[in-house]
Amino acid sequence: GAWAALGAVVGLALNYLSRWLARIEEIEFDQGFPQTLLMPALSGIFFFAFALKLGFHRELFIDSVYVAILVQVLAFDLKTRYILDLVMFPAWLVAFALAFITPWNPFLTWPWPDWRTAPVAAGIAGGVFLLLYLGGQLVFGAEAFGFGDVKLAVFIGMATGLSNLRMAHALIDGVFLGGFVAVILLVTRIRSLKQAVPYGPFLALGTIATLFVQPP
Repeated sequence: GAWAALGAVVGLALNYLSRWLARIEEIEFDQGFPQTLLMPALSGIFFFAFALKLGFHRELFIDSVYVAILVQVLAFDLKTRYILDLVMFPAWLVAFALAFITPWNPFLTWPWPDWRTAPVAAGIAGGVFLLLYLGGQLVFGAEAFGFGDVKLAVFIGMATGLSNLRMAHALIDGVFLGGFVAVILLVTRIRSLKQAVPYGPFLALGTIATLFVQPP
């Protein structure tokens, strides 16, 4: 309960932080009352679920930091179809710093200590999504993925690492979830083929699910 309450408070703080950073990056981010509840609600729910599963250990703190970042990305991209540089670039540094204190690896061994493998995973994930971004522009004349998704993929790789293929599972889950929702929106004619569906929220959800169900 206490960790869920903390999550809700973190979500409220994310609302204020998002509005401030959006002004700096000159992106319009007007939240109605229901939208102001999204970040606190998601943060509270996810914090509670992770605390219930992990207990109060170092892994809970690490995953909660990742969840807070991913909730911000999810809610902001859903509203604006932008992923803030002022969130992503610091998030890379945060994820790399946390890679030094992961509790599941012996120090100074290869290949699993996250402080060495996290940048490798980040490079692989970012490279794959960079190719998807460039391929979408070449084939469709438009962005199949936004460049913000490339930056998000770098963070996801840094946060999940190479162990147990968590990075691959997080990205694949996100892409399949986004594709499934896109097909439903097309079939129901809620969206047309010319209207892109933001992938950031689904990549964020896929990563949160991977962090939750798959140990390092």
